[in-house]
Amino acid sequence: MCSVRVRGTNRIPQLVRSIRELGEYGIEVGVYGSDDSYYAMIAAVHEFGITIRKAKGSIVLPERSFLRTTFDEKNDEWFKFVKKQMPKLLNEQMNARTICERLGAKMVGDIQIKLTQLSDPPNAPSTIAQKGSSNPLIDSGGLRMRITYKVVRV
Repeated sequence: MCSVRVRGTNRIPQLVRSIRELGEYGIEVGVYGSDDSYYAMIAAVHEFGITIRKAKGSIVLPERSFLRTTFDEKNDEWFKFVKKQMPKLLNEQMNARTICERLGAKMVGDIQIKLTQLSDPPNAPSTIAQKGSSNPLIDSGGLRMRITYKVVRV
């Protein structure tokens, strides 16, 4: 009769802890009013649109979603990014917070690309003449620079 003995360490408890730790974090991405309320307002106006009523007519700034549409378009890609990081988490080469930090930076970059590339609906001719550009969401670059993320405990 032959016997087999397996030597090693039971890593299942560590794996469970690592996965639980990952579930303890959330990532918030956007422009924060506490950081810069002017650009938070600008982001909200573009994200949802607004109609400003005046005595003689109104001004319509159409919805130009760059946050929600990026989330919709990139959600699967972001999930795959985290999935690809899992072996590093499970092998203790990286902790859960670091994975969230990396994902947050990726999300910011993707949103900034979307903001830069968005062209529809176009600016009004008067707006193009005033700012010298046809890109609806880029004027000084201030909004784009203020897209950021926060890793938070949930």
